[in-house]
This record gives sequence, C-alpha cells and structure tokens, in this order.
Amino acid sequence: MTMPHAAVATRPLGMRESMYLARLDWHLEGAVSAAERRRILRSLREEIAADPRPAEVVLADLGSPRALALRYGEGEMPRPLWQIGILTAAAALLAYWVLFGAFTGGMLAAVDSAAPMRADATFLFVPVMAFSDDEGIGIGWSGGWEWLIVPFVIVTLALLLGARVWRLFRRDSNPMP
Repeated sequence: MTMPHAAVATRPLGMRESMYLARLDWHLEGAVSAAERRRILRSLREEIAADPRPAEVVLADLGSPRALALRYGEGEMPRPLWQIGILTAAAALLAYWVLFGAFTGGMLAAVDSAAPMRADATFLFVPVMAFSDDEGIGIGWSGGWEWLIVPFVIVTLALLLGARVWRLFRRDSNPMP
C-alpha cells in the first residue's frame, strides 16, 4: 500500500515575484531555448510559491534576474532576442508613421498658407501631394509599391538589428572536433 504524497503548502505569487519572473524571462530569452526557458520559469515559480520565507528574502537569495539568467545560460551559444527585436520594429514603424504624418502635415500647412496652391514631394520614395484652393484642402500619397516596401524594409531591419541576429553565428575560430 502506498502512502499519498504530502501536499506542499503553496502561496499565490504576488506582484513582486511575478515581476521578477518576467524580468528573468526577458533575460533568459538570449541565453536558453524557449522550451528550456519555460521549464526554468515553471520550476522557479513552483519553488518560490512553496518557500515559506517572505518574498523579499527569497528574491534576494536568487539575486538579480540578469545574473541568474546568465548562470542558467552558461556555456550555451547566445541566441537572438526576438522580443526586443519585435519592440524595436514596432518603435521604428511608429517613428516612420509619425515622421510621415509630420511631413504631410507640414506640406499641408505650407500650401494652405499660400492658397490656392498645389505641392508635390517625395518622402522616402513615397510620392506625397498637398493642395489648397477655394473649395478645400487635402493631402494624398500614391498607393504603389513604395507605400508597402518602405515600411516593410524599415520593420525588417529594425527587427533584425533589435534581435541581434548576428548572435546566431559562432565567433569561435576553433570549432569543436
């Protein structure tokens, strides 16, 4: 006859513990594979929840999330940081839209101040037109390939640079036999 395992008393994780695990997850991304990262976080979450000591003491014993991630990833090849790449790409796309909007708004203000007038210009290969006359004002841009390609190139470059994809390539000049 087998005895049932004693249930380990666990407590729910608070905001501090959750933030620590989120920062650890962020730093682990560049150190270990996704499956290993999930396993580490699940195990650590269970250990923190089962520890009877106060959260401040438990987290202080673990050290900084960055240092702990480096210890977990010790000896592994650095990996691209895709989460950072995605945030960088989103920021680059937002910056492009803001600059494009400022450019078209400036054109519109210029033609409106000297109405009736029409102006044509190019913003990063995208033709932009602004006009102002007695019937109204307006702006427009062409919907050709430039409108799709330019943001795509900006997002792709920002993603690759933000994720630091060059980390995929080994730097050792002495490969293992």
